Amino acid sequence: MDLITILGIGFGFLALFLAFFFLLHKRFQNDGYLYLYGCLMILGFELMYKVLIHSRIILDVPLFYIPGRLHNLLVYPLLLLFVFSITRSSNFKTKVWHRIVLYGFGLYALYVSIVALKIPSHTKLEMLHLFYQDKRPGPYDYWKNPISLLKSTLVPLFFLSVVGIEFFRFRKKSEDMPSVRLLNLLSLIIIIYFLFNQFSNPIYKGVHKISGYSMVEWPVDIGFLSLLVLLFSILALMVNTGSTLFPSAKYARSSLSTSSYQDIVERAKRMVEDGMLYKKESLTLSELSIMMGTNPKYLSQSINAKLQCSFVDFVNGYRVEEAKRLMLDRTNRSFTLEAIGSLAGFKSKSVFFRAFKKATGMTPNQFLTSQTGVNS
Repeated sequence: MDLITILGIGFGFLALFLAFFFLLHKRFQNDGYLYLYGCLMILGFELMYKVLIHSRIILDVPLFYIPGRLHNLLVYPLLLLFVFSITRSSNFKTKVWHRIVLYGFGLYALYVSIVALKIPSHTKLEMLHLFYQDKRPGPYDYWKNPISLLKSTLVPLFFLSVVGIEFFRFRKKSEDMPSVRLLNLLSLIIIIYFLFNQFSNPIYKGVHKISGYSMVEWPVDIGFLSLLVLLFSILALMVNTGSTLFPSAKYARSSLSTSSYQDIVERAKRMVEDGMLYKKESLTLSELSIMMGTNPKYLSQSINAKLQCSFVDFVNGYRVEEAKRLMLDRTNRSFTLEAIGSLAGFKSKSVFFRAFKKATGMTPNQFLTSQTGVNS
């Protein structure tokens, strides 16, 4: 078992584990990110298949051998639907032509698998032994095969064109920065995936020229797919763990329009500032949303999207500014930092210090010393 095999197994297992975990955790709810998990699962299966070929483990399980090059065309419609779920957010619903394309590619993948399963195992073993004799002068030029050209170039190019149109349409009108960042990254991944498939032939030939190993397709593909799986896995983990860099998975099917974010955030700011609500230690998301006449989900979503922070960080930002003001007020010199934090709305000294350091990069002591030269 070489390093390439270990790499492929590791990332293949990661892809399948995360895909099934999130699919089961979400109970297959159509929240938009369902398509991301589907892509991750397909890439995981493709990676595992290439590991079976590269490591020759396929000789022990010839049932899984699919003659010819494996093309997972189902990735492209899934990626396209994922892009639609980002750009059209609340008003995106799968249309008839979406389902026709998705099910069409799914049935094609099922057809290829069934045809391959019908081939007797002894016949597959004979094919594999001939394959591993590797009498080729070098990597096969897949562009010479019209069917491969259709699968790896023409079909992906169609989906890439639609994604490109959707990308530029969304960028012109959207102010939802987490969604824009997600779409930027996703578009980059799709382009890289497409370009790799287009220029894999010269890559194979270059690696073959350096290594002298003619069956370079498999280790090169395993390396590339591992990188792709890593990117998608990071993406899936970030949107499911509350990262403010990308829109959270829990908001993927929200009915709130992105154009409403600014209004909700401005109303929240006015209410917190005018009423000095940040001084209230027990202020909660639900409490503020009731005062505003909205619901907690919309308030949290708007703050995350427009300010790129959580509700707690939003309120703590005001408290930190109030603490700064109190510390610089000469009449408060006799107060301890713990008392200052309490007056600003923090419920404990540890919470105060942690929030202050996160917001300013300094502890309250360091801030006070840098501003006044006084160390409390």
